[in-house]
Amino acid sequence: MAESGNISSNATQHSNNSDHITYSVVACVGFILCLFGMLGNAIVSWILTFKIKRTKYTVYILNLAIADFIYLLFVAVLLLLLVERMLNRKMPSATALFAIEVIYDFGISAGMIFLTAISVERCLSVLYPIWYKCYRPKHLSTFTCGLIWLFGVLWSLLDNFICPEESFLAGTKDCTGMQIFSTVVTFVILIPLMFLSSFILIYIIKTTSKKSRPPKIYLAIIMTVVVFLISVAPMRLLWTLLYFKAFTSMSAVTFFFVTTYFTIFNSSANPFIYFFVGRHRKKRFGGSITAAMSRVFKDDETEQTSDGNTTSSSMN
Repeated sequence: MAESGNISSNATQHSNNSDHITYSVVACVGFILCLFGMLGNAIVSWILTFKIKRTKYTVYILNLAIADFIYLLFVAVLLLLLVERMLNRKMPSATALFAIEVIYDFGISAGMIFLTAISVERCLSVLYPIWYKCYRPKHLSTFTCGLIWLFGVLWSLLDNFICPEESFLAGTKDCTGMQIFSTVVTFVILIPLMFLSSFILIYIIKTTSKKSRPPKIYLAIIMTVVVFLISVAPMRLLWTLLYFKAFTSMSAVTFFFVTTYFTIFNSSANPFIYFFVGRHRKKRFGGSITAAMSRVFKDDETEQTSDGNTTSSSMN
């Protein structure tokens, strides 16, 4: 959320030295987790760019990895600034904090939309295989990704300009409108689309598993959506409830770290999901990361080029 960085930074002013040490340790652990997540998403981006043939579908995966990397990078920077604030009593500049918040909000928002686009794209390929193979616009993935980046930037800028910390705490009319808009986009449009698309994929897996092994990419999508639904979705709901004063029992800085840890987990998990799904069952560690990811996305290429594909047969 736009106001999370400023709220956590200002909340540390009222904490004692013991709390500062505790929160500094928590921030440092979060920073280390961000590094692991950044490494994983960097590897995914490198493999999809240079090691695996680009397909209609892997374009979305690549952009999702970039969005997650952006989020983790700037959250890591924010956590370091908070450690500096708590240990050395040096307040980061308001301009730097605002810029960081805009960019990491942009990363998490774009990542959420990319995940929705991934789910919907795969669902359409299952429900309408002939259209997907023969009539789908050639550059739809690239065009859609461009629109997602643009919407992510606008969403983040509007959220941070219209609803900064002061407006968030005061509950201004403009900020309330922005919170309602964000809530509608998240909980009325994006999350239902993710849930419905994943439910359809689960149904397809259940109905085709008796005839043939379901594509690994289906499992990867479902696991990625599940991770999002149990980590980011509840945290965004809690921020909304906090704004509308539904609860006030948790301190702002504790609330910030709890929600940040969950979003760090979400943005870091995808590379490990791809490797877990694509690993060789007979090998203890599943071989190389490139080979594991190739097995995940190979099914996607097979479905798009094969006449007797699993998707078509599953709908008969």
